[in-house]
Amino acid sequence: MTTTLEAPIQNDWQALQRAGAHTAALRAVRDLLRRGCLPPHRVAAAGRYICAQLAAGTAGPVKTSVRILGQCTTSFLVPVVTAEAWGRGVAARVTDGEYDNVVQELMRDSADADTVVLLPWHQRLLADDARDATQRIDDELSFLRQAHELVRRSGARLVQVGYDWLGPGAWGYHLGARQGGPVQVVRELNAKVRASLPAEAYFVDLEQIAGMAGRERFYDLRNYRWTRQPFSDAGLVLLARHLWAGIRAVTSGPKKVLVLDLDNTLWGGIVGEVGALNVQLGDSPDGEAYRTFQEHVRQLGRRGIVLAVCSKNNPADAREPFQKHPDMVLRLEDFAAFEATWDPKPSAIRRIAETLRLGLDSFVFFDDSPAEREQVRQALPEVEVVEVPADPADYVRALEEGLWFETVTLTTADQQRAAQYQAEQQRRLAQAEAAGLPEFLTSLDMRATVRQIDELDMQRVAQLLAKTNQFNLTTRRHTADEVRRLLAKERAIGLTLRLTDRFGDYGLIAVILALPHEEAPLDTLRIDTWLMSCRAIGRTVEECFFNVLVEQARARGYRKLIGEFIPSAKNGLVADLYQRLGFTPLPDGADGVRRFVLDLTEERKLPPTYVRAGG
Repeated sequence: MTTTLEAPIQNDWQALQRAGAHTAALRAVRDLLRRGCLPPHRVAAAGRYICAQLAAGTAGPVKTSVRILGQCTTSFLVPVVTAEAWGRGVAARVTDGEYDNVVQELMRDSADADTVVLLPWHQRLLADDARDATQRIDDELSFLRQAHELVRRSGARLVQVGYDWLGPGAWGYHLGARQGGPVQVVRELNAKVRASLPAEAYFVDLEQIAGMAGRERFYDLRNYRWTRQPFSDAGLVLLARHLWAGIRAVTSGPKKVLVLDLDNTLWGGIVGEVGALNVQLGDSPDGEAYRTFQEHVRQLGRRGIVLAVCSKNNPADAREPFQKHPDMVLRLEDFAAFEATWDPKPSAIRRIAETLRLGLDSFVFFDDSPAEREQVRQALPEVEVVEVPADPADYVRALEEGLWFETVTLTTADQQRAAQYQAEQQRRLAQAEAAGLPEFLTSLDMRATVRQIDELDMQRVAQLLAKTNQFNLTTRRHTADEVRRLLAKERAIGLTLRLTDRFGDYGLIAVILALPHEEAPLDTLRIDTWLMSCRAIGRTVEECFFNVLVEQARARGYRKLIGEFIPSAKNGLVADLYQRLGFTPLPDGADGVRRFVLDLTEERKLPPTYVRAGG
């Protein structure tokens, strides 16, 4: 939901810009963008300013690069996508190509982009020419498949925008959606494009977005006649929001945690005042709205979003409605963390992050109180805060509009995540009761299955590569195709690790990609990628995985093992891992990679572990 601010507040960042206070101006415009406070035409102006500051180097290092190529004019999108990224905390270099030169641009210079956005338009698809509808659909599909192959070769991620229709034309509304009509043609082609997309690509459904917004508001035909750019100012902002959701989905993945207030958020009323059985749920218009919101939240949990509670309440009062109210949809076991306390909410959210071992930048916070939202925004700028509307009937829409949980695909691990966090709660209780850490780790009865990476696991491997940050030695974001290419090298080793214990199945949680060293391929193995889910940190899983790697490296005749560490803002947790495992540091190189070496010919005791490994 967009909030309107008075003009003087909106213009503060421009006053700072004119004064040359660019750091403050950039901070102010980011705050306005993340709150949704700027009208569409001001978003574009803010984006142009951010682009200029990125080019000048005053906005900090670029975190990702995006190339927009289209069959319509795309230059108007560049500043708006830049602004959307900046408002989400990311410095993105966004560029575009020449009008309707998609394939030529891809053949020339797409290799430097992390993500390529393909934005088609329907001028050829709906042309009144000698081709029938089937031929026009086939021609467009052939064009897109060629473009997709070129993107794949470049190593970039792909965000594909769908086609749309502006009106039923001479066919009318009834015939237009039947065989050969413009609506039917667009929908058939979109279905075929979806079916033919590479597995790791994201599809932006332009027809759906325009329909939700209203085509008269989303498009501007006068713009198209003058500039071959069909979107209104509001349409550009909405499209940029969806494009950024797609870019995030193919690069870092969705947000992982939804933190919810209770009173007047999951139910109506204050439970400490009216009692557990008298909160509003299901028996009134507002009660039905709260129940509908709970159903939506439960569905998010079932598809892998971690749910948590952060409520200013007495703990017993906060839990009682889940236990006693007959219309309650959610249950206590649906939540991976439950903070009912009178502490400030930023403190409680930090504790949730520590409990879940997840970064705050993976959190979304939903609270009906403007004061609580503002406190979290200021204290925890990494957390996305939903601008919650006054009417609970609009809660679902507010959560959907943020697009925080958009993802390319769902894996089995995603769908099992709620059960895995419930098991993790049991482990924490067991740890609290154990006499010490060795006793606790022994009691878990952990068993690992280590095996070669194969196609069955490729989707999950690519997902972990895209989103794992804390236990990730190099943070190299290889795509599935890149993993296949690396593993095709002779004597390469690619391993996955699955873990179970007496409380449940962690799933596939760790990946190692080790490649023959370029300078001594017969003698030396280089660890290109080593990552692990944070849920298993501190349980000697890494030692178990390392021991298996050493055994396999020796079996292949390697004499040395090189470990690489590339520092990032989040992986300080594993900065000393190689030294703990007995590696010797090598001199730092000019490329910023820290390297360590282990002599595999020396007889040495492997690191102890409480995990039993099998194949």
